Amino acid sequence: MKCGAIVKFQHRALHTRTYIKKIPFECMNRIMAVCVVTLFLMSTGSILTFSKEETLTEIFVFPEPEIKEKNGYVQVLMENASYVRRPGMPVIPFYKKVYVLPFASRVSVSCDVRGVREIETTGNAATAHPFFSYGGTREWSHDNGKEPVWYSHRMAAGIKDGRHVNYLIVNFYPVQYGEGNVLFVSNYTLKIRYTTGGYTEHAAYDMVIICPWTYTFAMNRLAAHRESQGVSTKVVSLFDIYSGRYFEGNGRDNAEKIKYFIKNAVEEWGIQHVLLVGDTMRVPSRTVYAYDGSEPSFLSDLYYADVFDAEGEFSSWDTNSNGYFGEYNHSGNKDVMDIYPDVYVARLPCRNMIEAFFVVSKIMRYDATEKGEWFNRFVVVAGDSFNDSSWGTDYIEGEITTAKSVEYMAGFEAVKLWASLGTLTKERILSEFTEGAGFIHFDGHGSYLSWATHPVHDYHTWVGISVQDMPAIKNTGRPAVVMIGGCHTGQIGMLYECFGYRLIRKSGGAIATVGYTSLSWGADDDVNGNGDPDIIEYASGYLNTLFFKQYGVNHAHTLGQMWGDAITEYLHNSPVEWNDAFLDVWDAKTVESWILMGDPSLLIE
Repeated sequence: MKCGAIVKFQHRALHTRTYIKKIPFECMNRIMAVCVVTLFLMSTGSILTFSKEETLTEIFVFPEPEIKEKNGYVQVLMENASYVRRPGMPVIPFYKKVYVLPFASRVSVSCDVRGVREIETTGNAATAHPFFSYGGTREWSHDNGKEPVWYSHRMAAGIKDGRHVNYLIVNFYPVQYGEGNVLFVSNYTLKIRYTTGGYTEHAAYDMVIICPWTYTFAMNRLAAHRESQGVSTKVVSLFDIYSGRYFEGNGRDNAEKIKYFIKNAVEEWGIQHVLLVGDTMRVPSRTVYAYDGSEPSFLSDLYYADVFDAEGEFSSWDTNSNGYFGEYNHSGNKDVMDIYPDVYVARLPCRNMIEAFFVVSKIMRYDATEKGEWFNRFVVVAGDSFNDSSWGTDYIEGEITTAKSVEYMAGFEAVKLWASLGTLTKERILSEFTEGAGFIHFDGHGSYLSWATHPVHDYHTWVGISVQDMPAIKNTGRPAVVMIGGCHTGQIGMLYECFGYRLIRKSGGAIATVGYTSLSWGADDDVNGNGDPDIIEYASGYLNTLFFKQYGVNHAHTLGQMWGDAITEYLHNSPVEWNDAFLDVWDAKTVESWILMGDPSLLIE
């Protein structure tokens, strides 16, 4: 049987190499140990750097699925599998393989499927519950979709270890549900043919700072400071961009002109970091239209980071050319983008010159400050985010999420302000903030002016802080990197400064924050039966913890790399297929609305 939905780019063969890995289907006790070696290379990928056209062939054999009954429904489990979770639809196990190819490679992929057989079942397939919003309790499910094909693949441009690369992500779906049965595929033969794109890396600058002309004096101070640290930095005003001083001023509006400038700066100067300085009235963000059933649109700075499509061309985020960007479920329209960052982008939404001078001075003081014992503290603030009793679970979601972050941050002293421990109070939040910490992770609910969560099982009581409480935070000289899990906590573009930026603008507070410009979503239950709650395997709970994984496990010590590599890992493991069968709007929106405020080149150590 030939796999469906195969897209090919045909090229004349120059040289062929065949590489076959065959995994015997026998010996079930050993099969997954072998599969881990041959199939699951998500974190490092397979580095393919040949200069000629190459052909790679791999054979994958998957273990027998385990059919279980859960609450009267059929649940299919496969060892070491990931799971596609679509609200109201069957939970589909899948496996993935990530190949890292030279940038702008041309790729042809084909796949043969063997060993399809039917396994009889009784009862209906277990379906996934709707996602929860961290801005409230609205649920939304989608009941229209087709079952996934046996396999899919997608190409994306990205950045890895400072190099521009292509990712080829192949997803295998060895199980499909039928009426009273499950169809199972045991054997795949995958063939990949690719030709390198001949892209040449440049290295004139490491970072570009984009700001209004009136901010350039302040930003030149930061650029000189970075230069003294070996980070080659150039300040470019919006006037320079719009007038085409350095590169031709392409673009339909100012946001697209800025993005074209970034593309040219990557190609001609070799930049890896982009710092946007100014609120959205001065430096525009991009309004995108990924509709999740609640918000028709929101702002995204990831637009500026996703510079290239898989073929190395400009990624417009408007592939249907209708003037609406990043569409997904928007009046039946969608734009197909890879949404992987190609540069590390952050914003300092300064509203005037005074704020610009202040944050530059704060960054320079942070760099010059010897980190004492305070830096080794990791404060986590969380409670019982959702009432999940109707689903038969009793998770304290925020505490589970922040515990995962603590697990990644070995060597840090975890200070737990948790509802279950009786330590979650406004007074403790303010006092522990004042004490100083290297990192702080809030996980709960938010608005652009506040953050809060619930005591255990008390969903009518809110405990948290707002922007009005921030004068009580007195940690001057000990600012933290702060993750703010909750809706709209990074919502730039509002009349008043948002929660995330208010922490940066004050003395002390935060040196950088990560939050959401929109609603953020979370998942309860344990749909794959692996014992890990879905709150840390899907949507914002998963992405937020990946930020700390990049620092504590993968040793990415600049803010921009922590942000960008977290998004990359998220997309490797949460495939956005841009089709209604998967309804990946939550995954797309989760990464698109995730905003880093601070200096992306800032070294955290």
